[in-house]
Amino acid sequence: MKVKSDKLKKRLMKIPFKGYPVTRFIPNMTTLLGLCIGLTAVYHALHSDWERALWYVVVATVFDGMDGRLARFFNASSRFGAELDSLSDFVTFGVSPALVAYFYSLHGLGRLGWGVVLFFCICAGLRLARFNIMSLDVEEDPTLIKLQKKYFSGVPMPAAGLLMLVPIMVEVDTGYGIHSLIYAVFGIGVGLLMVSKIPTFAFKGMKIQPHQIIFLLGIIGVFVIGIMTRPWLTLPIVGLVYLISFFFSLTAYRKDIANHG
Repeated sequence: MKVKSDKLKKRLMKIPFKGYPVTRFIPNMTTLLGLCIGLTAVYHALHSDWERALWYVVVATVFDGMDGRLARFFNASSRFGAELDSLSDFVTFGVSPALVAYFYSLHGLGRLGWGVVLFFCICAGLRLARFNIMSLDVEEDPTLIKLQKKYFSGVPMPAAGLLMLVPIMVEVDTGYGIHSLIYAVFGIGVGLLMVSKIPTFAFKGMKIQPHQIIFLLGIIGVFVIGIMTRPWLTLPIVGLVYLISFFFSLTAYRKDIANHG
């Protein structure tokens, strides 16, 4: 046994272990932090602390937008990080919003309400699986790379997670009761949008012209004021505008396809 142990030590000493800078792990730590925040929304939903549950999903969305940018900033992109991000998105924006909606209202529909939760989670899983496959195909086609920078196929996970919670936001802001069936229809609709092939704007790839900067800053200012004063009315309005943008993204996508064709 001792001879085998000595041989193992010698073989390990020949392996060139390279250290990694701490900055390499910052994107992954950000992803895991977002995952924990998203799951904590379920914890608050179990204790009927609805506003805090909503805030945790919103904050998780911010962290989801940060990890990819941090990976590019620190040159720390990796396949491991991409897979971890997909898993985090499924839990944070697929499972958590569905459970929050279930504890808030869908449980009133019994098995039907739970079926909506399962349907939403299934759509989230299918979307992420398709996204991962499409990412591999894009690497081999320069045209697809350009299109992916400008458009998503269907509604991305963070947007879908927030859209799932829009009825709760409206109720929290207005105090007006919404029937559980509306939640069910909303959940099924958002799930279908996730797995659809509707081209939606990937705003991170949009370019702003110099004459549009003032207008954009004005919109951002109004949005910040709305979030500070009436967040649960502001976010549903943003969601409505986002849904309306599908008509414009579809038209723009068809033009881009025609130009590349």
